[in-house]
Amino acid sequence: MNDFKAMSVFVTVIERGSMQAAAEKLAMTPSAITQSIQKLEQQLKIKLLNRTTRKISLTEAGEAFYQHASQMQRSAENAMKSVELLRSSPTGTLRISCPSGLTRSPLIQALKLILEEHADFNMDLSFKDEAVDLIEERIDIALRIGTRALEDNMIARHIYDVKLAIVAHKDYIKKHFLPQTPDELYQLDWIYFASLDPDYLQFSGPLGKTHIQPNYRIKTNTLLASRDLTLQGLGISLQPIIEIEKELADGTLVQLLSEWELPKNPMYLVTLQRMQSEKVRIAVQAIVDYFERIKNIN
Repeated sequence: MNDFKAMSVFVTVIERGSMQAAAEKLAMTPSAITQSIQKLEQQLKIKLLNRTTRKISLTEAGEAFYQHASQMQRSAENAMKSVELLRSSPTGTLRISCPSGLTRSPLIQALKLILEEHADFNMDLSFKDEAVDLIEERIDIALRIGTRALEDNMIARHIYDVKLAIVAHKDYIKKHFLPQTPDELYQLDWIYFASLDPDYLQFSGPLGKTHIQPNYRIKTNTLLASRDLTLQGLGISLQPIIEIEKELADGTLVQLLSEWELPKNPMYLVTLQRMQSEKVRIAVQAIVDYFERIKNIN
């Protein structure tokens, strides 16, 4: 019997007033209770209880031991209750990591619904384009774009295919020209975002399949930066359509080679473990359901 269980037995005996009552409480035999107390006294090399046929009483050492042991038991019980509350109730802080360029996407709308429906939720949102360490950063849920952002120890669920478009600011097109074929992109200034832009861009279009290897003029480590640089008219870039729908609709950004199709980038919802707390389970399902509705609309 381990030390903590022996202490728990001892505390129960004192609080129940007898070996028999403690045995009933702990679903043990009276002899097992007696043996536990005896082994504890042998380990401590001091008598903890005075026992008669009718009652038990604490020795001085037993009184001191009981004070500390009962505190430890209460702390352990509170620890179990707090974990059970987090596991079974949608409370606490939900930590989510996603790329910086997804600040307008359906993800935000999904998170809005979660917060509106669950008043006990707090959220810690980390917008980073590099793949964060889920364990070190204590991340509950991560959104990742592309298979190269996944690791073997992750549980990944495909929730969406991100449609990409090559875009430029309208003034940049006026200053230069509107390309008609993928090869003409070589003549324009490419704003490169390493985490999203592949080494080769594959196209399917009117002339069949082709690919180019963009030569970047500007390289950045965040999707937001590449978008802002594009909006400043400094070049062309690859962007998720769901993040630039407003600018495409009002004509601020122009989609290049719209008749040529680019491969879609898969978006994954990533967690580390299958045994999840209630808040994580609710959030995962809400995000999955929201993106499923978006897919059906589109």
